[in-house]
Amino acid sequence: MKTFLKIIVVLVVVAVLGLVIAGRPDESIEISELRDARKGLTVVTLSDGVTRYQLEGPESGPLILLIHGGREPGWTWDEVVPVLHQAGIRTLRYDMYGRGFSDRPQDTAYDQAFYLKQAEDLLDALQISSHLHVAGYSFGSNIAAKLAIARPQQVESLTELAPRYFGIALPAVVRVPLLNSVIIRKVLKPKVLDDVRGYFQTPQLKQKYAGRVGEPTGVIGNFVSFKAFALSDALVGTADIYEDLNKTGVPVLIVSGGKDLDIPKEHIAGIVSLVPDAKQVVYPEANHGLVWQNGTEIALEMAEFVGAGVPISEL
Repeated sequence: MKTFLKIIVVLVVVAVLGLVIAGRPDESIEISELRDARKGLTVVTLSDGVTRYQLEGPESGPLILLIHGGREPGWTWDEVVPVLHQAGIRTLRYDMYGRGFSDRPQDTAYDQAFYLKQAEDLLDALQISSHLHVAGYSFGSNIAAKLAIARPQQVESLTELAPRYFGIALPAVVRVPLLNSVIIRKVLKPKVLDDVRGYFQTPQLKQKYAGRVGEPTGVIGNFVSFKAFALSDALVGTADIYEDLNKTGVPVLIVSGGKDLDIPKEHIAGIVSLVPDAKQVVYPEANHGLVWQNGTEIALEMAEFVGAGVPISEL
């Protein structure tokens, strides 16, 4: 009997060690090293770490703060930004913590409150206190809406691209200690990145973006930030957000894709039921990657919505 118990104990220890090893990320690069090696980056130190940002475009034009989604950093807006600049609009975009060239703080929740704080810290650090417009894509729509709620006197309009309404329930096993690290590393994260690659449906988009998905790899803190994000409130329902948003009176533009499997029309209908005065634009053939597929059209819609100085017909 004692021998049997010893065998069981050994097997359990081996299994636990196997889970620890399988869940351990292969990370050895400091994000600061990559920033130092990259020429021309603009960064600012905020209360929770260094944030990479890009403030570009006509200095005299209206300013739009662009907040990317939960999977890819500021280059999410590469198809949108040039057209906004042509329309006379100035843009500010940045990499969320845990993404791109921004820091990966440890021991934090990576929840909506954390990312709202980053957005507000960035505006304060850059001394942007005048009126501005805000746009968010996917998870970034949550943060953009929360920013409009927090600063209704400053935010003149809000554009939501593929915003989520219903919550997404992760399988209970994803929250089991040790085992969840293996599942998130081996299953969830690869699937998430494959989904993004699937958004690029033309050869041009695939060539331009597919190789950038998930970069930079090997950075210390990549897995910690992704795991914390997945286990945070990032995927909960958003009814309370849009109920509060509607009370602010901030004008809202909602842009969605007709073939978006991540955000089907039921999500948009739920949001519109709470923000009935929102303007809606639907691209029938677009999937969740509409910010790349329809970047030019979206930029033109945004420019018209914010009342840009250059007539759209002249672009």
